[in-house]
Amino acid sequence: MVGACGTVHDAIVLMHTTKPDLLLLDIGLPDGTGFDILEQMPTQSKVIFLTAHHEFAIRAIRYGAIDYLLKPFNPDELREALQRVISAQPLLQEQIAITLHSFRKNKGQDHLALRSQQFVKIVAVNDICYLHGDNGCTTVFLNGGKQVVTTKFLKEYEELLPDTSFVRTHHAYLINGSYIDRYHPKEGLLRLKDGTQIPVSVRKKEMVDNYFKTL
Repeated sequence: MVGACGTVHDAIVLMHTTKPDLLLLDIGLPDGTGFDILEQMPTQSKVIFLTAHHEFAIRAIRYGAIDYLLKPFNPDELREALQRVISAQPLLQEQIAITLHSFRKNKGQDHLALRSQQFVKIVAVNDICYLHGDNGCTTVFLNGGKQVVTTKFLKEYEELLPDTSFVRTHHAYLINGSYIDRYHPKEGLLRLKDGTQIPVSVRKKEMVDNYFKTL
């Protein structure tokens, strides 16, 4: 069944009546936002947000690793987004909670949803040691030795994670400063507390130097 609504109220009524597999949610509606619908969404549903350039909304959506399309979008973009969600898992309650909290508080979060090709994992930002980007994917290395290979570019995580805590040392590396043991500026290396060595590129050296000056 396919349905369309122009208000939050009507969407919630239809949603609970039909229990849809997929919701296409606009951000701005006459009596609220797509986030109000998301809050009432039944379990086992997938979501694609449709939004114009709304900075805070997009940031919240990205924290929860939820699909979105920027208006105006073309049929090919919509087709690609639909293909992605076909193979994706329904949203976790934790993803919804992270997204709603980020949007309503208008700030960064202490948890982040990481989407791999097989699953979504919720992690504490403080547990992220470092991130390594390669060929359009990013591997997130966690405290304790676990790692998650995600389907997002490193740049996307750099934009989400606080620059007061994370420093880009190289085009392929983003580091959580809490896990740095020592910095060797002449060698262009960072050593983490677990012994991992991270390169500091010539282009990023000034940024890394400035990061340590602020500590």
